[in-house]
Parts: sequence; structure tokens; C-alpha cells
Amino acid sequence: MKGPTHILGGLAAATISTQLFDVHVQETLYFYSAALFGSVIPDICHPKSMVGRMVPFISHFLLRIFGHRSVTHSLLFLFLITWLTNLLMINGAADIQAGLLIGIVSHLILDAMTPRGIRLLYPIKMSVRFPFTTKTGSVIGETFVCVVLLTFTILSIL
Repeated sequence: MKGPTHILGGLAAATISTQLFDVHVQETLYFYSAALFGSVIPDICHPKSMVGRMVPFISHFLLRIFGHRSVTHSLLFLFLITWLTNLLMINGAADIQAGLLIGIVSHLILDAMTPRGIRLLYPIKMSVRFPFTTKTGSVIGETFVCVVLLTFTILSIL
């Protein structure tokens, strides 16, 4: 999926989690900002991605060492982010952690909807993907995904 679809996915996941799953948020700005950041950070391993272009040195390094959709698209990455955010000693740390994790999970779900899938169990060399997929950048596929995300987001608010 492309960056804008991931951002919409992160926003949808954050909204749905607060509305349907009763996730309590103290610092709304921290939570939603972290969810939006989390929705794009797994693509730091791709130099042409939104976040990869911001930190090209890190992006090229991760791509060379791990490849795209490997370590940053895995449960290992989720555990690493959880551990790192547990070290935060600031107000709103729990909301930042929850937002980041929700955003990252939304990213992983969306990329698992592509034919290539993700290496969720990295370092195991097995791709995980949904039985229904859409090509990254496909106008019809990404538009459909965006419409579904917007619909779920609106329905969760009502």
C-alpha cells in the first residue's frame, strides 16, 4: 500500500479502537499523532517511502541489511517498539505507545493485503498475506481499501 492509504489506515485503526474497543486515551493528540506516525514507520526500510525519504541513511541501511517488508513488518519490530516505549518517562507515554502499536498493526494488516505479503514471523523466511490481495499502488485496489477504511471509521463514530 502507498503512504496515504497507510495514514488513513492508522487514523481508522485509532478511531475504531477508541470507539469500539473502549481504549481509554488521556492525551488524544499524543495518541493520534503516534498512530499516524506508527502507520508509516514500518516502511522506513524502503528509501522511496514517505518516511524513508526523510531518513535516507537509515532507510538504505535497513534495506541493505534486512530487505523490505521483513524486520520492520514483523512481530519482532512490534516487540521492539513496545520495549522502547516502555522506557518513556513522560506524561502520555501510554498513549504514545498505544498509538504507535495501533498504527504499526494497521500498516502490517494493509501490507498483508498485497500479493507479496509481509514477513510477520521474521527471521523465518515465510510471507504472510490475506487470501484476497491488491497490488500496491493499484488505483482500484487502494481506492476500495480507502473507501472501506473510511466507512468503518464513520460507522465507529456514529
